[in-house]
Amino acid sequence: MDDLQKLKTSEVRYRRLFEAAQDGILILNAETGAIADVNPFLIDMLGYSREEFMEKKLWEMGAFKDIEASREAFEALQRNEYIRYEDLPLRAKDGRLVQVEFVSNVYMVGEEKVIQCNIRDITERKQAQEALLKNETLLLREQSARDYLTGLFNRRYLEETLERELDRATRNHNSLGIIMLDVDDFKRFNDIHGHAAGDVVLSKLGELLLGHFRVQDIPCRYGGDEFIIALPDASLEVTIERAERLCEHARHLNSQFEGQALEITLSIGVAIFPKEGITSAALLKSVDTALYRAKHEGRNRVAVSNQ
Repeated sequence: MDDLQKLKTSEVRYRRLFEAAQDGILILNAETGAIADVNPFLIDMLGYSREEFMEKKLWEMGAFKDIEASREAFEALQRNEYIRYEDLPLRAKDGRLVQVEFVSNVYMVGEEKVIQCNIRDITERKQAQEALLKNETLLLREQSARDYLTGLFNRRYLEETLERELDRATRNHNSLGIIMLDVDDFKRFNDIHGHAAGDVVLSKLGELLLGHFRVQDIPCRYGGDEFIIALPDASLEVTIERAERLCEHARHLNSQFEGQALEITLSIGVAIFPKEGITSAALLKSVDTALYRAKHEGRNRVAVSNQ
């Protein structure tokens, strides 16, 4: 086979690859930046006709004209003979934003210098990455608001959320119930059974609180063995009834540690917004006073603020 025939064969092979490529390909005049050729895949990707591509400068194309640095990038390509964008937004003819990976190289075809631009659609990959990042962000946000041992909300979350709920209750002229509780003689319990057993009890108590209240209620571990539950839109009667049921369920809480049954009781205080306080600080002080009275009166009971 003579050199001319080899050249023709090579050109035919290249053309087939060019036409069948599953990435977009542009061929540019290296001196002017004008588009000399475009493959079918890029036409389908961006929705412009072949005629809309041909003989235009790269930065004159609708897909590229939103990129302020197009001309500067072309000039850099002329100097460096290689340029790469890992995440480049191109505008399709129908207005869609297509995320692409864009790689350009300069090479010689006979005596003529040309630029080949390979353009890969990475829109689905970017969307998957963004969805994963969003899920990870939501997970981190959720984890930062939760107590690791009980699965309940933590003190910081309560303090932020209680302010919002009180503002909402004020605007809507609604009540809001607050329950504060702790485990009776928990220090003595830990001294007898050990802190690992105490953690088992707190974990089981967390499960009880999660299963005992409504979706809109806000059960939190306030610190140590102290817990607070905010009950939006709950009346004093409903809040007391929930507290008494919780006190009863705790007496029968089935906690086991190393084959030993662990029994606890709760002291519980109850207060109601706005009667017992119109600020979070005042309301928490009222419910803390009620909790103290429940302990003073013998523990294992519910006490209501100012009753």
